[in-house]
This record gives sequence, structure tokens and C-alpha cells, in this order.
Amino acid sequence: MQRASVDDLDLLRSSVLDAGLVFLDGFHAVKHAARFDADIQLVVCASQEKLRSLSTILAPDISERLQDAARLVRRRDIDALSTLHSHWTGVWGVARRPTYAVADVLESPHPVVLLENPQNRGNIGACIRVAAAANAGGVLISGSANPWEPAVVRGAAGLQFALPVVQISSFEKLDRPIVAVVPEGNEIGTERTPPRPILAFGTEREGLSDELLQTASCRLRIPMRAGVSSVNLAVAVGVVLYLARLNGSPDAPPVME
Repeated sequence: MQRASVDDLDLLRSSVLDAGLVFLDGFHAVKHAARFDADIQLVVCASQEKLRSLSTILAPDISERLQDAARLVRRRDIDALSTLHSHWTGVWGVARRPTYAVADVLESPHPVVLLENPQNRGNIGACIRVAAAANAGGVLISGSANPWEPAVVRGAAGLQFALPVVQISSFEKLDRPIVAVVPEGNEIGTERTPPRPILAFGTEREGLSDELLQTASCRLRIPMRAGVSSVNLAVAVGVVLYLARLNGSPDAPPVME
């Protein structure tokens, strides 16, 4: 295995700041980027043996490809790149950022997730991860959080490459029914979700804005034990998304009546 060059280390460093690149922090982010056909520019590892073990056990379908592409880097060289977060798996990479449009999300027959002004980067990543697992049509994000930041990519395990993730500045022209998930809505499961819904989630503290609520075709709530005020955002997305798929997705099993 070749050692990483100075140019490779420069590419790792610049990937955090370059809007056209994505820093892949950890084996799972590299694995998913490769599995979902990302344009990978670089893979480096701190241990050839550990990469072989991880890829053989966790990604046998692309194990040889990852090992052939990887270059060896000293851990202290990674630690010296102060803008990066060193992941315990000892595997990192760089990929080109794909270009997605809102139309790519809206044309899907599957439910879509809309996160209004989310703040916690780890939570955003976890929402993308569960949306990819549930085969959602995509994730729309309003606000300032960049879904390609290293912390978000790490939280999503690189699954931004598995489905379109798009930042939006307006809720206009979202020509699909919007389902607002709010505490004052009808209990989830008591009514059928509209077909091809956009499932809208606000922050745990602020909830959804009046602007978004006015566009909603219905409002749903997740039933919770008395005294429990909220659940984690990614948990809420997972609960509602899977129920929406059961109720309306074209490839989901029928709902038991």
C-alpha cells in the first residue's frame, strides 16, 4: 500500500472548506460513499490491517475496491490537520459533492422529509441516515445548516450519497401535500397519510413556523407518555417516516385494517 503524499494531505485539509468536496470521516462514511457511487477522490487509512478487517466484515461487496484505492497515512498527520475530526476507525476519504435539485426530491414517489431550521449537526445526520434506510425520496433542509459539513456527514454515515439532500430557502413550489408533525396534531395512525407526503419536522425547542404550518394539508402528532415533552428529532423522523411508508408508499406492504 502506498503512503499518502503531501498533496493527499492537502486534499484532505481542503475538502472541509471546498464547497465542491466532501470530507468522509470514518469507515462507514467512506463505505457508503463508495457503495452509492460517489466520485471518490481519495481514501486513506492509518492501518492496512484494520482497513482489511473492517472492509471484509462490514463491506465485503466493495472490500477489494476500498483496499486497492487506499493509501497509508500516519495518525499524527491526520491529527495535525486541526480542522478535521479524527475518527476512531482510522479511515478517511474525500469525494466530490453531488449536485441535487429540489425537483430530484419532489419527483420521487416515496415520502420526503423536510427539516425546518435544524441546528444540531449530529441530529441532522441521523435524520438523513434514517431517511436513507427507509428509502425516502429525499431530505429537504431549510436554514443555515449545511448538510455536507463533516459533522453532518459523520452523523449520516455518508448516506447523503444514497438519496438527494437539498437546502431550500422557501416552502413555495413544494407541490406535494405537507404533513406537519406537531404536538397539537391528530394522533399518528388514526388517519391515513396523504400519498407522496412531505413530512415536516421542526426543532425540539421551536417546532414548526407559522409559515410552514399554513401550508400543511394535515397535522399529526406522535403519542407519548404523560410528562414526556418530546423525542429526539431523528427518532421522530423514523417513527413518522416508516408509518407513512406503510400507509402510502407504492412499494410498502398493505396496512392491516
